[in-house]
Amino acid sequence: MSRIRLLTLLLLSVSLAACSYSFVLDGGAGGSQDFVLRPSTNRTTLIEAGMTLDTELERTLSSMGMLAPESGEYILHCTLTSYSSQAITSPSLSSDDRYRLTIHVAARVLDAQGKEVWTMGFSDQGTYPERGAEEDGLEEASRRVSLQIARALAAVAL
Repeated sequence: MSRIRLLTLLLLSVSLAACSYSFVLDGGAGGSQDFVLRPSTNRTTLIEAGMTLDTELERTLSSMGMLAPESGEYILHCTLTSYSSQAITSPSLSSDDRYRLTIHVAARVLDAQGKEVWTMGFSDQGTYPERGAEEDGLEEASRRVSLQIARALAAVAL
């Protein structure tokens, strides 16, 4: 290797090692809030839909570091307002049809004084087999809605 290439490589590696860049999240950006999760309200006929949604919300918010253990800055309350179910046709006669469950959820955030500071509606879907119950698609739909809610909360500055 030539001297110039060796010297250039050495200077480049020393400059990279001496570089001290770091990324710090801006405290003013959304996502720095802690949320307390209140039990969801189920206004549908789906069995245990509120508990299923709460489980998924807790898992998602915890993984994103947004769930407060006891008391937090804000209170998150969700309501399953409605759902619909429709058949998804199978491409062959030898396999069973699948069905799509779509849930609609209203999310509200309250501050410590109980004043509503944010509200938004969400919907997503889960699938279940032809011989299954509508609740069989609930976990998948709840997981997807929970991700939508968590992403929206992370992006909003309350």
